[in-house]
Amino acid sequence: MNDLDIKKIRTDLGLTQVEFAKRLGISMRTVQNWESGGAIPESKHEILRALMPQQYYGGNVEQANVMGDNIKNAADVAMQSELSKMIDLLASKELSLQKAQEHIDRLLAIIDNLTKQG
Repeated sequence: MNDLDIKKIRTDLGLTQVEFAKRLGISMRTVQNWESGGAIPESKHEILRALMPQQYYGGNVEQANVMGDNIKNAADVAMQSELSKMIDLLASKELSLQKAQEHIDRLLAIIDNLTKQG
C-alpha cells in the first residue's frame, strides 16, 4: 500500500487521470495502477509529495494552484538529486579507474624489470 493518496492529490489539483499522467510524464495506465494501490517507484515519491497542496499550503488548493510550477519545481529537485547521484557515481568510478591505472603501471614496471633481467 502506498503512503500517498494519488487520487486525492490528482483531484485536489483538479486534474483528470490523462492530464495528471501527461504532466508527470507517465501513462494514464500508470496513474490508474497507482490509484488502485500499485507500487510507486521511489523516484516519483519526491515529485508526488511536492504536489500535495494540503501539506505545503494549508489545504488552500486555489492559492496553491501553481500546478505547472509545482510539478516543474518538484521535477527540477528530483532531477538535481539524480544528477548529484550520477556525478558522485562518476567521481567514484573515475577514482577507481585512476587506482586501476596505477596498479597497471606498477605491473608493467615489474614486467619490464623481469624482461630486462632475463
